[in-house]
Amino acid sequence: METSTLSRELRLEVAHNVRHLGGYRTMSGTVTTDVTIRSASLHRLTERGLEQLREQDVLTIVDFRSDVERERDVTPDMLRYGIRVVHAPVFQHDASPVGLANEFPGFAAVYAMFLEMGTAAYRTLFETLAEAEGRVLFHCAAGKDRTGVAAALLLELAGVDDATIIEDYTVTELLLAPLKDQWLPQMRERGYDEERAAALLAAPREDMEATLRHLRERFGSAEGYARAIGVSDSTLSAVRARLTA
Repeated sequence: METSTLSRELRLEVAHNVRHLGGYRTMSGTVTTDVTIRSASLHRLTERGLEQLREQDVLTIVDFRSDVERERDVTPDMLRYGIRVVHAPVFQHDASPVGLANEFPGFAAVYAMFLEMGTAAYRTLFETLAEAEGRVLFHCAAGKDRTGVAAALLLELAGVDDATIIEDYTVTELLLAPLKDQWLPQMRERGYDEERAAALLAAPREDMEATLRHLRERFGSAEGYARAIGVSDSTLSAVRARLTA
């Protein structure tokens, strides 16, 4: 049975844009499992939030943030709850849309750059998902850009159609709305006007459309990308087996 987009959301105290990738119909007639979860940063989690993660059978977290981001927004100790954290930075210098705001080329161009500079991070995600027990949560800062590319790769690999992948991406804008009250004052302090700052929280469907086109033109498919970055056949098979049922 397919699952509505918003019903995938997991309410954690306190984390934003947290939702699993389960319940999507694939083009081969299977349905994606809920073993993978995408999220914004977990540094706001309370003790209750940590307990909720464990109750959701999350045993592994893949953190796409840079060292600077991790030091600035420190994630609570997960080991006390039996959760391991795998650090897999997509970049170490700030190549995010915010970091590039003064010469921002558009989300699609940034995502194409992530696919090139984030090969080690995305390979780590595939390999971690293949061997991990329990559910795997992956995240960056807002759970939109680095995480959005990762979610698109996993869903495309599972055989989900483009329209669904794009829908999964665009719902991020709705789920990030509670962060705007915190985000906009911080961005004003950095010299961005409110309109430009709000645009950096957007998730335009045309940018994910362009990203999927680029993925296929450059690599053929998510599988082609995975192979190009060194993911083995056995790992790909294991990931597919975990993503679909």
